[in-house]
Amino acid sequence: MSKWLTRGVLAGLMLVCTSLSSFAQDKEALQKKRDELNKQIQMTVQLIKDAEQTQKNTQNQLQLTESRIRLRKELIATITDEIRQINNQIAENDALIESLAADLERLRNEYAEMIYRAYVNRNTYDKLLFIFSADDFFQALKRTRYINQYSEYRARQAELIKETTRKIEEKQELLAQQKEEKSALLENEKKEQEKLAQDQNNQKSILSKLQGETQALRKKQKQQEQERNKLNKEIQRIIEAEIAAAKKKGGGEFTLTPEAAALSANFESNKGKLPWPVERGVITGNFGKQKHPVLPGIMIENNGIDISTSKGAQVRAIFDGEVTSVFTIPGAGKNIIISHGAYRTVYTNMQEVFVTTGEKVTTKQTLGILQTDEEEQKTIAHLEIWKISAAGTTKQNPALWIFK
Repeated sequence: MSKWLTRGVLAGLMLVCTSLSSFAQDKEALQKKRDELNKQIQMTVQLIKDAEQTQKNTQNQLQLTESRIRLRKELIATITDEIRQINNQIAENDALIESLAADLERLRNEYAEMIYRAYVNRNTYDKLLFIFSADDFFQALKRTRYINQYSEYRARQAELIKETTRKIEEKQELLAQQKEEKSALLENEKKEQEKLAQDQNNQKSILSKLQGETQALRKKQKQQEQERNKLNKEIQRIIEAEIAAAKKKGGGEFTLTPEAAALSANFESNKGKLPWPVERGVITGNFGKQKHPVLPGIMIENNGIDISTSKGAQVRAIFDGEVTSVFTIPGAGKNIIISHGAYRTVYTNMQEVFVTTGEKVTTKQTLGILQTDEEEQKTIAHLEIWKISAAGTTKQNPALWIFK
């Protein structure tokens, strides 16, 4: 019974250590996510302040406010997850403390029994008599080992009692700390809910005012649509020309060199881990078809994502590759296409570029500087990702490729 009790206590202590390690990893991941969301929210705060310098409500302000609402909701969900995790850990710690306390009580009772037996049989003569009364030498040797093992076991029991007591104290201290963290998170969640309500009221106010400027918005939307179509057609033309050139070189078939195939595989393996094309920013334009934020019945087709950032921000390559095209489109500024084997990344809306066609670039290398819409005080980085094959082209959602 003593052996199984000792093993049970040791298993319990190991469970405590494993539980602490797992909890620490999950906690760190949630805290990291919360910190990143706070950074992005602060970025929207600054960008909205910049936009407010125009002294009028703009579509840019509305999109930034909507992005902040989305980020705020995600932040609240993250805090809720943290609270749920702490609640689970508090319940687990309560159970572990109770289990360890029961083990400690059994250990102490068993140890007291051993001490009593040792006291009763404390006479050295009795131990020697026990050994020399053996039937043969081997039995005497076994009895000697038994006496030594019993002494060692008693010492281990004493050490186990100390270790169990220490673990209980540690868990109790951790429990008090977790309850304080939970209290702080609940207060933080309450504040974020209040800020969310304020953001939603601001959104309604801006939307209401913009809806009174429908004519001007429709005119601007038509102009932006024309610029976007020109950009899309030029990107499509350039990439199709690259495919045609590759087919001509490959005898009518689209094939990748071993180097390009390896680069493609490396690019694919980094999906969800690629750096952002700007150092700081927040996504304000999503991939695919989107409803216009103000105008009813208007759909916007976005081949990539739009990232709002600060004035003068630099654009970075999101992966190693080769510049295949640098071109200019009125309204869309200067633009760059980079090859990554079977993939292409497109960077638009720059006022200045620092690379040339045929140049090899590395991850996070500066490509150029974004232009700013002075009327609305907005600076947008536009990123697209295309996959090319013998069958044609497929547009990818960059939000799924860059780091979250």
